[in-house]
Amino acid sequence: MDHDHVVATAILQARDLDETAAFYVHIGLTVDVLDANYAIVVHDGHELLHLTTSDNPSPGSVYLNVGDAGTWHARCTDAGAGPGPIADRPWGMREFSVTDPSGNTLRIGNNV
Repeated sequence: MDHDHVVATAILQARDLDETAAFYVHIGLTVDVLDANYAIVVHDGHELLHLTTSDNPSPGSVYLNVGDAGTWHARCTDAGAGPGPIADRPWGMREFSVTDPSGNTLRIGNNV
């Protein structure tokens, strides 16, 4: 039996693609803008999520399971992105959340 490798990528809506893309760049990620309505957010050569424009966006959320949530929290704090407090959760994750200018929530954490 052939087993395919599957990767899921969240597509988040943005009111203003330039403003939302700038947020991701400001927290240390790379954004490849493909056209006026679509961009790909990249970290260390890997796609994290996609952004698409919408006149009336429905905010979404995505969970980023990272190697060290503390490093990501410091990066977001240093960038003035206003992350929530980082904490160890009962479900075995050390995590925090941050919201982009379009209202999308990133929950960022690592296993403890």
